[in-house]
Amino acid sequence: MLKNVQHIDGELEGEFYCKLFAREVRFMAEQGAGTDYIEQCVSYLNSLREDVVEALCEASIRYCNEFLDDIGEEMIQFTKPADVLKLVDPNILIVPDPEGRTEPVVHMELDCEWEIEHGMEWVVRGDQVLYVGSFNSENPWGDYAEKDSWNYA
Repeated sequence: MLKNVQHIDGELEGEFYCKLFAREVRFMAEQGAGTDYIEQCVSYLNSLREDVVEALCEASIRYCNEFLDDIGEEMIQFTKPADVLKLVDPNILIVPDPEGRTEPVVHMELDCEWEIEHGMEWVVRGDQVLYVGSFNSENPWGDYAEKDSWNYA
């Protein structure tokens, strides 16, 4: 499942096959995240329910179109939510230190065509899309009960 795993500065890095994007994607695991937890997070990403993927896509579209509107560009009309994935390229899956938890999370940095400088970030935990927006190194264990204006989840 995991490929080319290396220890670099106390962290594990490597690659895995990502079903959502049908290609190999890099991962970086924080100290404290072992290979079992990395595989758990990869498996979770690769088995996200359809409604969770749709929620990620819808939030990505909101982020895309608000960003385009803010910079005076024409908003994009998507035939179906998953069409936004054609404008997105996963950069890395960030596997957090589980801090004693067993629950897997998806914490991804992605490149997107509409925001080249800051890209996009996804945080999913417990089948809930918690954060979608500009990459800000959000805490996947954070409290997302109240959404900030820059969070399109």
